[in-house]
Amino acid sequence: METITAIAGSGMRAAQQGLQVAAHNVANLATPDAARLQLERTSLADGGVQTRTVVAAGDASPLADLIGARSQVLAFAANAALIRRSDEMLGSLFDRRI
Repeated sequence: METITAIAGSGMRAAQQGLQVAAHNVANLATPDAARLQLERTSLADGGVQTRTVVAAGDASPLADLIGARSQVLAFAANAALIRRSDEMLGSLFDRRI
């Protein structure tokens, strides 16, 4: 099983990629023939997430991409908070053992 830090790190990478996909979609709204992208996430057996970018089927509103971008920012922050808290807990454990 992977560590909490590795699992949260994979979540941060997935959130970063999700934000890049949303930014791509918004930036290319006025570009005819520009492919609209989406991020597919797959849970890993030992924890964490794996992603891949694919061409999206159908159209979506720019508002959906902006909301998606905001949710990716929140997901990144949540995973960063988890890493911070894990580090604090480990530090506390070492302080009590010494």
